[in-house]
Amino acid sequence: MSTLTFIFIISGIVLIILSAQKLEKYSVLTASKYGMSPFLIGSTVIAFGTSAPEMFTSLFATIDGKALMVVGNVVGSNVANIALVFGLTLGVLFFKKENFTSGPETSLNLIILIISTFIVCGVMVVNPFSIYSSLFLLLSLIVVILIWYKKNTGVPVEIDETKENFLLTKLFLSIASLVLAAWLITKGALNVLDSFGINELFVGYTVLAIGTSLPEIAASLALALKGRYSAVAGTLIGSNILNGLFVLAIPGLFRSSSSFDYIQWIPLQILLIIVTIFFSIYVFIRIKKPKRASLMVSFFFFISYLVSLSLAYN
Repeated sequence: MSTLTFIFIISGIVLIILSAQKLEKYSVLTASKYGMSPFLIGSTVIAFGTSAPEMFTSLFATIDGKALMVVGNVVGSNVANIALVFGLTLGVLFFKKENFTSGPETSLNLIILIISTFIVCGVMVVNPFSIYSSLFLLLSLIVVILIWYKKNTGVPVEIDETKENFLLTKLFLSIASLVLAAWLITKGALNVLDSFGINELFVGYTVLAIGTSLPEIAASLALALKGRYSAVAGTLIGSNILNGLFVLAIPGLFRSSSSFDYIQWIPLQILLIIVTIFFSIYVFIRIKKPKRASLMVSFFFFISYLVSLSLAYN
């Protein structure tokens, strides 16, 4: 791997962490101004902020003709969010000797998460590179957003006009820096692909997926250390829903194709479904009965992620 490739990847990762945090912060402030409730902000705005890296890297990968990397990015990011990020969060809570809890509003998103995961796996069996698959995913996303909007109970928050203009400027700059970060990571990943001859699936599943999941890792650890445990699950759920229903739609919109070998993805699809259902059951139970975070559950998620890396490589 050349020095330039290393610089691209490291610079992109650092910039993604910083810009995603800023995007999340200023998006929440903007959303509050227009009367979005905490539930709607968490489900849409924060989820968009943490999923934006996947969106932009997938767009650049598609433009470069590496649509297969997008599928690897989506599946890899969703598995990493649950098995790696949530597993790490549970480990932190275990050593802090604190309970894991989640708000009752999370139940709705858990149902949406499970349904969207099966939709993603179904689309991958049919053909994720088809324009019809992309339109179906986007239609599903619109339905989800409408459901979220109906749950909105927020009221507008007054913001000083000067601060409002400055806020919108910061929001635009954070998006611009995120686009640059996504381009750097994508170029670095493509260089790795060319230099070592590694298959697109594995590069998308590791370099792109892990790199773009770093905002979730940083945000989740920060929330866990601050005691905002329910926000951790909410952010990861929203991010996975948007990854599946929006990011996966990108290849079909820009480079529609009739060929896709889904056979090689079956093991990863099964693993994604297993960790998603296990995660959903665990979080749902903790909504009803808060309990100290389990180190065994944390290990289960970590082992699942290691298994997924082996499946992606083979």
